[in-house]
Amino acid sequence: MEKGIKQKYIGSAVFMLAAAVLVKLIGAVYKIPLTSYIGATGRGYFSVAYNLYLPVHAITMGAFPIALTKLVSTYNAKNNRARIIQLRRASKKLFFIAGLIGAVAVAALAVPYSNLICSSPKSIYTVFAIAPSVFFSCLCACHRAFSEGFIDMKPTAVSQLIEALVKMIFGLLFARLAMSSLYNCYLQTNTVMGALMKNEEQAFSAIYPFTSAAAMLGTTFGSIAAYAFAKAYTQINYKSYSSRKIEYKSAYNELLAFSVPLVCATVIQSLSNFADTSSIQYCLTLCDKSVLEEIYGVQGEDLFTYVYGIFAAALDFKNLVPAVVMALGITAVPAVSAAFESDTARFTRLINEIFKYTVVLGIAGGLVLALFSKDILSLFYSKSNPDIVENAGALLFYSAVTILPCCAAVTSVYCTQALGFAKQTIIPFIVAAAIRILINFILVTKSEINILGSCVSNFLGFTIIIISTMLTIHKKTNTDFDLKSIFIKPIFAGVITYFAVDGIKKYADAFESKILYLVILLIILVVFYSISLITLKIISIKEIKSFK
Repeated sequence: MEKGIKQKYIGSAVFMLAAAVLVKLIGAVYKIPLTSYIGATGRGYFSVAYNLYLPVHAITMGAFPIALTKLVSTYNAKNNRARIIQLRRASKKLFFIAGLIGAVAVAALAVPYSNLICSSPKSIYTVFAIAPSVFFSCLCACHRAFSEGFIDMKPTAVSQLIEALVKMIFGLLFARLAMSSLYNCYLQTNTVMGALMKNEEQAFSAIYPFTSAAAMLGTTFGSIAAYAFAKAYTQINYKSYSSRKIEYKSAYNELLAFSVPLVCATVIQSLSNFADTSSIQYCLTLCDKSVLEEIYGVQGEDLFTYVYGIFAAALDFKNLVPAVVMALGITAVPAVSAAFESDTARFTRLINEIFKYTVVLGIAGGLVLALFSKDILSLFYSKSNPDIVENAGALLFYSAVTILPCCAAVTSVYCTQALGFAKQTIIPFIVAAAIRILINFILVTKSEINILGSCVSNFLGFTIIIISTMLTIHKKTNTDFDLKSIFIKPIFAGVITYFAVDGIKKYADAFESKILYLVILLIILVVFYSISLITLKIISIKEIKSFK
């Protein structure tokens, strides 16, 4: 007998979660030695490029894949094989065009964005290095999304792992070669790329942009490798859904029509995130330099880039949590679509459980970061970049405390879009963006607060998105959300777990090994949190067994 939708969802979600954790571990392993090569200033250049790249990437990787997955899932539930074949042909054309436009857009915006928004003209090299990956990521997404329509997450998970590994290997290799070559050139000729350097500090300031760009080429190589795998997988496993003779114009039009509201919503979402990060960068430049120099212990023309690099270093760990939780949202698209088509009661149960699992997982990640923020930074950066440990600890803690809305918003947006209600997310995105930007201008411009103000703006912005999307689902589908099980009880379990483990931490100083200290306390955290979830009847033993 075919597995039920819930069982398929749970199995795929667990698989995606495991892959997401591995991808993020690889990313952490990658970014730590990378930061030792390029420092916080180099990470600043790296982050500027990503801030421009991510909105375009989000549109190509967010809107069109969701549309394809939704339609394939819907027609699969109706056993309409011919339409699925048409959709596969149509999607290849659409994703090719979208990827090409996206790559050109990133390259075209490199100079104005780096100069006018970030006051960091040296970032253009890093932006140019990452631009081609938009094209290959979009081609890869075409094959991933098709498989996801069958709740088959293997190509998505495996291609993400391949992309992360290739990115790490080639990114570190290119960064090291670039740093070694340029620094040796400086030692021999006192020049970097033909320009005469007065001292070593000026030399490193000139070297970092090129080293960052070299590292970014690893991202482009990774996207190519991921595309190659995803294409091969679908050609082998979905060969019966291929046909060059079939007419696909109507399927192309349907895919495009379904994508339009998603694109509009994703554009607004991406622009709001872009405006938020850009406003943080801009607001930093309005801070008193002397106050920032005193707070961070850094001086020079790259001060603002350095502070943003600290912000990026903290986000590396903070973003691990919503990135892992995103696996639940991605897997929810075909599951929610299929359940909505078949049975209202089943749909209500499924979507409540999806939200509950999201919150439970988000709180778990927040607990780890909040309890061990400085310990984690120290573990990774105490030897190579002790300044990051000192300067990013408070930011990581407050980011962790306010992380839940960010995690829950990921799943709520995916579910809303999967149900075809993308238009209803546009106004909430605009309102949330306006609030985030306003609070950034109020708080980040205060020199004593600076980047810590971003924690408040993100918390309020994502809270608005959660409330609005849940209200939309409730109104459009008559679904009643069990807020007590989804939010209240898991938050309570998280609070008591935090204070319990925080109390135990005071008696754990006897451990000489930092790793042993973290491992033991993490085990205690998991055990205590799990007991709390079971005791409060948030998750049952039966549910835990179904995860296997």
